[in-house]
Amino acid sequence: MAGRFSKVRLQHIWRTAKKGPTEVGYAYFRARRRRRNVADDEPLLLESDLLAISGAFDADEQLIERNAALIERYRQQDSFEIRSVLWFLPYFHHVYFGGVHTLLRFAAHFAREHGVENRFHCYDVGAHAVAGMERKVVEAFPALAGSTFTSASNVAPDKLPAADAAIATLWSSVYLMLRVPHVRSRFYFVQDFEPQFYPAGAASALVEETYRLGLPGIVNTPGLADVYGAYGNPAVPFVPAVDLERYHPPAEPRDPDQPVRVFFYGRPTTPRNAFGLGMSALVKVKERFGERVDLVCAGENWGSGAFGLRGRVRNLGVLSSLEEVAQLYRSCDIGLVFMHTKHPSYQPLEFMASRMATVSNVNPATAWLLRDRENCLLAPPLPTMVAARVSELVEDSELRERIAAAGLAEVRQYRWDEQIERVWRAMCLKEGAFTSDAPVNVAAG
Repeated sequence: MAGRFSKVRLQHIWRTAKKGPTEVGYAYFRARRRRRNVADDEPLLLESDLLAISGAFDADEQLIERNAALIERYRQQDSFEIRSVLWFLPYFHHVYFGGVHTLLRFAAHFAREHGVENRFHCYDVGAHAVAGMERKVVEAFPALAGSTFTSASNVAPDKLPAADAAIATLWSSVYLMLRVPHVRSRFYFVQDFEPQFYPAGAASALVEETYRLGLPGIVNTPGLADVYGAYGNPAVPFVPAVDLERYHPPAEPRDPDQPVRVFFYGRPTTPRNAFGLGMSALVKVKERFGERVDLVCAGENWGSGAFGLRGRVRNLGVLSSLEEVAQLYRSCDIGLVFMHTKHPSYQPLEFMASRMATVSNVNPATAWLLRDRENCLLAPPLPTMVAARVSELVEDSELRERIAAAGLAEVRQYRWDEQIERVWRAMCLKEGAFTSDAPVNVAAG
């Protein structure tokens, strides 16, 4: 049946699937069925179902049993030496996208601190795209200059060189990793609860099945590690640290006579960030305070006129650099961000590092970081309740300062080197490897 779909159509599916960690799949929420001629007898399949019939995401019992045996052999060892790592790297537009940047940061640390030979298999692009990806990686992480880059178009899975460890970095790469025979261990770099990226159906089922394979998880945040561990998987969590040299408080406090500036991470095309909920809340805040507040958005290009927000909210769109993002954060008093998957995103961490008072939604999976009325304010996902929390911070400068100071103290506890080294020790089966309850809150020295 898959043969009935053109290469162009399947390439479109891949383009949708290769957005990178934390972004892949959201397009499916926006996908619409194509208009057909009456004579067109091709089934009206959703993109989710097209992924299933593509044949790229499948495994038989023998493959799964071999994987289980490999994992068991790995876990039975007293220690495990890692000299080479095979990474399954998804296509990315920008090397500084949160999820991609994080896994490359890990690879660079492994190379720099432990002499690891990193090999990146760019599994969802052709050979023509790999050179550009390699150039961006090396520019951002010089420690990876000696790494090998291959693509799906020029190396088959069973022809990839032997490696001590293979690491899947996105659900779609797991199915490919299972077919790579010459590795001594396999890991799953989990950065969000990816089944939630899709409506219930074929795609979400394919994603969730990767959580039932017993792959040791390198998991971004303790809350997400609890979720991944609930499927019976070993997991080692890490806390994403903030670049405190880039994200830091302003040199001087903002002028108290200026309007209170509220920043909202507003992306209409990304459902997990609840754009409509934020806009509804901010309209209420603007109606209450008028010129006493300055409401600013960034994160995606959109015109305020399209949403009836002209004169109420300023949208700065996609900023040109991380430095510009950091400067914007330092100019704001309050940061509003929603996250309705199991990962808090990096925005609240960056808000806190910039000494912004943070407002977000109640989410049990992010309770390890976001503690209501201690280092942030949390609200149920109701416009009136969200507006009330933002308004409270607008009116009460002492509360705003206390919340901002607590948030700053929170993020200053974490360092990337410490978090990555914990993961490395777990991978090498040292010091209580892969236990979800291992301490992650390492105070700065």
